[in-house]
Amino acid sequence: MPSGSEDSDPLDEWMAFAPEHGAPAPASRRVDPFAVVGIVVGIVVLLGMVAVRPTGEYRAQTDDLAALGLPTDFHQATVTNVSERGCVGIETQVCSVVRFELTEGPDEGFIHTQEFPQSALTPELSAGDTVVLSRETPAGTVVAARLAPCSFDAAATCSVVELAIDDGGDGRSATYEAMPGDEATALSAGDEAIVDFIYDGDELVVLSVRPADPESLYRFADFDRRLVLLVVALVFAAVVVALGGWKGAAALGGLVASLMVMLMFVLPAILDGRSPVLVAVFGSAAIAFVAMYLAHGFNRMTTLALLGMIAALVLTVLLSAVVVEAAQFSGFAAEETSLLTFFGDIDVGGLLLAGIVLGAAGALDDVTITQASTVWELRAANPSLRGRDLFRGAMRVGRDHIASMVNTLLLAYAGASLPLLVLFVVANQSLGTIANSEVVAVEIVRTLVGSIGLVAAVPLTTWLAARFVDVRAVDAAAESG
Repeated sequence: MPSGSEDSDPLDEWMAFAPEHGAPAPASRRVDPFAVVGIVVGIVVLLGMVAVRPTGEYRAQTDDLAALGLPTDFHQATVTNVSERGCVGIETQVCSVVRFELTEGPDEGFIHTQEFPQSALTPELSAGDTVVLSRETPAGTVVAARLAPCSFDAAATCSVVELAIDDGGDGRSATYEAMPGDEATALSAGDEAIVDFIYDGDELVVLSVRPADPESLYRFADFDRRLVLLVVALVFAAVVVALGGWKGAAALGGLVASLMVMLMFVLPAILDGRSPVLVAVFGSAAIAFVAMYLAHGFNRMTTLALLGMIAALVLTVLLSAVVVEAAQFSGFAAEETSLLTFFGDIDVGGLLLAGIVLGAAGALDDVTITQASTVWELRAANPSLRGRDLFRGAMRVGRDHIASMVNTLLLAYAGASLPLLVLFVVANQSLGTIANSEVVAVEIVRTLVGSIGLVAAVPLTTWLAARFVDVRAVDAAAESG
């Protein structure tokens, strides 16, 4: 209370000390306009996600992959014995004979034996190793089996097998004629069968049929690394929480939310035939919204960083669309991309754009939060700093950040494509030829376009933060700290 004479009235002293129009309302009762902005951004992102949401109408990918002959069913097994002998059919070639015992699945306890010709690609298996075996899903069920004259030779008798085939769609029926000695002659009604088939136009042509016995269903797929991955993930989480405290725990929550958005929204929506670019934009915005506010709190600094991130993301999308069109990318540089043509109307070109957007989104999150936080810290360290000085100081940090971030992106993309780059060097191709190939040119575009978006995000976010820094909140935090 202000000092005064002993005879003065305390109420008079307070009235003299208070502003002419009364004491200001507590800051906590004032609504920050940027809180409203954050809510509006969240609503817009949510409406965008609803507009391009997955409807569940896409084809069941596991069935389609099975129809293509790719494994979709995997089970854990343990190596019980490894020995060497001449390969079956080629005695001069040495093979490693490995026995696996299934430890889960419908054939738990079954012993599967598989030969591996010794070469640089042979997996180094030893007794006690935990591995994963793929199980081929039988595509056919025997409806009926009978003996009848062969259609191609009336004098010969065939086992005519009528099949119901799961082709990944509505299912087909087919007939297969097995000569004596063919494995299919052992089939009877109700048996599951492994069916190899192709399409001749709209007609399904059966190439071979054999019984679905466990020995023929299983193949070595890979080592079981799930325990190692779990341990590394737990160590990562412990380090993040130990250093970041509650903020670190919140960041891990944002990471989990990001994975959920990817698995439950982005990927299903793309499979549904939605625009990959729009899905990537709204998915990235949703991931940034959740991750930023969880890790850094619902405040003005986070909202400004989010606005800077979204603006830079839109710029990245526009620039990517122009460059991809000018470069005439087909989108089929990677082998796995061609398989996507079997999954309905997926825009492969749009998928390439979406990949560039998603790749840049994570780095934009980092850059924008760093710049906004830098402005806040500079203002807290020196309360006399105002807009222009804050902008200049934070930009010095931003320039250093960009210099390291661009190099980081380059090394990340080069690391992912390192085996391919080595092959190009072995082939004695010039740098221009290497850069011109689509698979390398795509990575170059990812790096350059993503870097342009990062560079643009720095001054934009820094200006927003310096212009609209919450002085009262920064000063209060500095005083309490």
